[in-house]
Amino acid sequence: TNPAGMARFGDSAMLAGATGVYIDGGFQTNNLNTATGGSGHVNKRVIPAGSFSYLRPLNDRWTAGLSVHNYFGLAVDWPGDWVGRKTSVNVALLAPQIQPTLAYRVNDWLSVGAGAAVTMGYMSEKLRPEALTPGDWPDAKTRISDTDWAVQGNFGIMLQPWDHTRIGVRYLTETDLDFEDDPDLSWRDPIGQALGQPSTKLDLGLQMPKAVHVGVHHQWNDKLALLTSVGWEEFSEFGRIQVEVDANTGSVSTRLDEDFRDVWQFGIGAEYQYSTKLDLTAGFTYDTSMSSSRTRPIVIPLGNMYRYAVGFKHQRREDLIVGGGLSFVWEGNLPIEDSGGVSGKYTDVSIIIGSVYSRWH
Repeated sequence: TNPAGMARFGDSAMLAGATGVYIDGGFQTNNLNTATGGSGHVNKRVIPAGSFSYLRPLNDRWTAGLSVHNYFGLAVDWPGDWVGRKTSVNVALLAPQIQPTLAYRVNDWLSVGAGAAVTMGYMSEKLRPEALTPGDWPDAKTRISDTDWAVQGNFGIMLQPWDHTRIGVRYLTETDLDFEDDPDLSWRDPIGQALGQPSTKLDLGLQMPKAVHVGVHHQWNDKLALLTSVGWEEFSEFGRIQVEVDANTGSVSTRLDEDFRDVWQFGIGAEYQYSTKLDLTAGFTYDTSMSSSRTRPIVIPLGNMYRYAVGFKHQRREDLIVGGGLSFVWEGNLPIEDSGGVSGKYTDVSIIIGSVYSRWH
């Protein structure tokens, strides 16, 4: 969130929340596919996450805060015999952050803020290379994982040019998570077992791109507020490291998947005061795709995102607000051109996100 917004609070406040993410989708091969294995479907499960934040005004100008949350999180499982198993059958990327922040109220219509998000990145990936020995031998199993620390800058400005309108601008700096690991490779065929474990240190670095977000909140009347937002993330500088196991020699190497595109986000929303204690919210957001059919990674379905969201917040008592929300993200069918022999499309890709929170002040 925009750290400059803390300057609007006149009293201390604390917020705690919980989120669940459910990913659904399948993969269907086409007649251009030459890789072995069949079509598959992601293993359905809910990915939990939590958040906590606290802020306290230090005086009439300065406000300090601390937040703990997951900047991004993704975990996708595919069947062990699916056509893309040589690339991945399981991938997990997590980036929990602890972020101290400061906000300063310059005057009645301008405030600024900054935060340093200390990020602990975690990545894990499993893949199943084909056996090196001719015949009906089971696939090998490979696992790589690592953690790394990084600091991401979070800077914000909050403007209130008119009584009923607020404009927020937020900038996130670029930072790198320098993952690396010796792959744990378990062969289950004679030639592979004779070769044994590789002694290769893999560079698996991941870049967290810079981003700019602008949001506008306008109080239309006593009951209705309108919101709009525009965002940009520099994914054209992003590269996903792909682990590969040579089908002839068993050697392990990495390849950088590049040619991603910057992502633009456009959103609209509304807040409606249904009663003196209950507010209802709704919104729609469109994200452009960071990849095309040529650059789309196998294992992670990435396309245009259409997000529909509804929510509520309820004043339980004078010092307590509870709320929640439900978002449905639709990506649909996402084709993949020949990538290591795999050709086809992701089918009916969707994400459901549910959240609840409590705020004390």
